[in-house]
Amino acid sequence: MRRAGTLLLIGLLGIAGCAGAGAQHPPTMGPAGAPAATPPAPALPPAPAVSLAPPARDDGDYKLAPKDQLSVTVLGQKDLTRTLRVSQSGTITVPLLGEVQAAGLSAPELERKIEDGLRGRYLMNPRVSVAVSEFQGRQFAVMGAVNQPGAFPLKANHTTVMSALSEAKGVKDSADRVAYVLRARPRPGEPQPVMVDLDALLRQGHPGNNVVVEPGDSVYVPEANTYYVAGEVEKKGAFVLRRETTLSKALTEAGGVTKRAATGEIKVIRTAPTGEKQEIGTFDLQAVMGGDRRHDIPLQAQDIVVVPESGAKSAGYALIDLLKSILRFSLIAL
Repeated sequence: MRRAGTLLLIGLLGIAGCAGAGAQHPPTMGPAGAPAATPPAPALPPAPAVSLAPPARDDGDYKLAPKDQLSVTVLGQKDLTRTLRVSQSGTITVPLLGEVQAAGLSAPELERKIEDGLRGRYLMNPRVSVAVSEFQGRQFAVMGAVNQPGAFPLKANHTTVMSALSEAKGVKDSADRVAYVLRARPRPGEPQPVMVDLDALLRQGHPGNNVVVEPGDSVYVPEANTYYVAGEVEKKGAFVLRRETTLSKALTEAGGVTKRAATGEIKVIRTAPTGEKQEIGTFDLQAVMGGDRRHDIPLQAQDIVVVPESGAKSAGYALIDLLKSILRFSLIAL
């Protein structure tokens, strides 16, 4: 009967979503009645090596781009010093020289170009300094479950996912365990979008997931999927799966268990990659809330936490309610 009730709760949640999914499996138990190890999360494909390398022909110096604002200083020539914006066509207007191509050059390259133009005709030995005062020409975007989504200036020819997320003030607690890099100019042989394992990158600092982000690229961090809590809890329903949601945190989020809960028979229903439902458990509430890692397991997207009703507790509380009613009736009669 209890197993039938568990399955009914799952149906009432309305998330069985996959008609035709496989049959339920009995709980898997380890030695001495402890829950067996939970199925691992589906492995994410590693980012291809090409994603970690800087773009081809990148000499390291920032290449100027349209919309960048430049401070051009000619040593000892105050009247030639200007703050200039690179036009959409990639040029700046320099006193005495007129239009000079700037986009695609580094600041040192532009310095030499202006010096060559001034030398001999206007100045004997010009010394020119070019500095970028506003990086507007190259940008990348960070979207989704981050604390400050938006477009950000790229102050180099490229950056990394870790630096991009830092610019966006980090990921939210509700972020999924993956991020995606959408290329403005896809690289040959690279999947689109590029998938990044955030758990490996942010928790373990795994360099293999610190994908290069280039001008025009977008980094997207989706919101995490939901999990569900059903049965004898104070607040049934769907909840946001945060990055470190465990069974104890899920029960706390649901307001705790009711007085009729079978506290030693908590179960987790997990959806396998095939769509098949697997019953994991049973888990004991005292061990769960005590942080026992064998019981306080991390939850995955679409997990269903089921807290069944205790038959003995239900009967006992029903008897107490009945006695209270009789007592109230007797007092009224008096």
